[in-house]
Amino acid sequence: MPTFWFLLALNTIPLPPNAADCSALCWQVSPQICVTEQQPQNCTTQLQLHWRSNTPLSPCIYLAEQQLHCWQSSTQGQWQQQLQWQNAVLTLRDNDNKVLLQTELKVQSRKPARRRLSSPWSIF
Repeated sequence: MPTFWFLLALNTIPLPPNAADCSALCWQVSPQICVTEQQPQNCTTQLQLHWRSNTPLSPCIYLAEQQLHCWQSSTQGQWQQQLQWQNAVLTLRDNDNKVLLQTELKVQSRKPARRRLSSPWSIF
C-alpha cells in the first residue's frame, strides 16, 4: 500500500513547462545557469543542446546574434561546444530567421559585488 501512495504522489508532480507542449518541437539546453567566482566574470563552459521535431527542419542556433551551428532537413539534432557568455539568449531559428525556440542563459556569481561599508562623505 505505501508503494501506491508513492506512485500517486509521483503522478501528481507537475511537468516542466516545455515538457507539456512538446508535441511539435522540443529542445533541451544544458546548462542554462552558470556559476562564476566573481560577479563581472563571463561564464566559460561546455554548452549542450538537443532538439527534436515531428517535421523536418533546417534550423540554426544562435547565441545572441552569432550563428553557431545549422542542420539541413533534420527531425532532430544535437550540438555541444565550449562557449563563453554573460547573460545571453540562445535561439533556434528557421531559414527565414524566425525564432522557433529560445532560452535565457544566466550567469550567477558565488561572491556578490562588494558594497561600500561607509558613506563617501564621512570624515571618520
